[in-house]
Amino acid sequence: MATQQQKGNCYLCGAELGKVAMKNHILKLHSDSKGEQECCLIKVEGMDKRYWLLLDMPLTSSLKNLDDFLRKIWLECCGHMSAFEGPGYQEYPMSCKLSAFPEGAQIGYEYDFGDTTRLQVTFVGQTRRKKQREVVRLLARNTPINWKCAGCGAPAELVDTEDMFGEAPACYCEACAEKAEIDLDMALPVTNSPRMGACAYTGELDHYGFEEYVKRNGK
Repeated sequence: MATQQQKGNCYLCGAELGKVAMKNHILKLHSDSKGEQECCLIKVEGMDKRYWLLLDMPLTSSLKNLDDFLRKIWLECCGHMSAFEGPGYQEYPMSCKLSAFPEGAQIGYEYDFGDTTRLQVTFVGQTRRKKQREVVRLLARNTPINWKCAGCGAPAELVDTEDMFGEAPACYCEACAEKAEIDLDMALPVTNSPRMGACAYTGELDHYGFEEYVKRNGK
């Protein structure tokens, strides 16, 4: 069964679009040809493609800068190791500059070599921007998946980590989780991340929700 594509929000103007339309939107409306920083437009996706990000970063920045950002927005729980990999399981050093990757190049990324979360990184192309305070600028992110409580159909708050092996994870509101007698010590919060329900991930470092971003930046 094909996975339904998740729309996303543009963090520069608020537009809500599909992934491909969002990439075109960013390149057409938000690329500054006179900007001081020459950048790479990057797409990062979870393996089922529902979770996705569009970012830009200076060509002089490194994979370590990208690794740090991915940990904050999607991954960090217990300080696990991570790696970027190319064809033939070639591991790229974290010091590798983005300028080393041609337009259209794709590499893999893994966080936690036990309970592993795998991502795909695509170097979409070069663009320019005005000088930014942060190395990584978040341009767009998928809207949160509307997980429903398995008991009552209300928005889910918890995922049962002991029941993560079906087509969709078992999610509950707090009331139904208690009624279902799931082990609440093994439950984790629903998050907008491909690492939802893995290890001890709670998303506590993720301060990049769209509404929170708009409020914080006065958009």
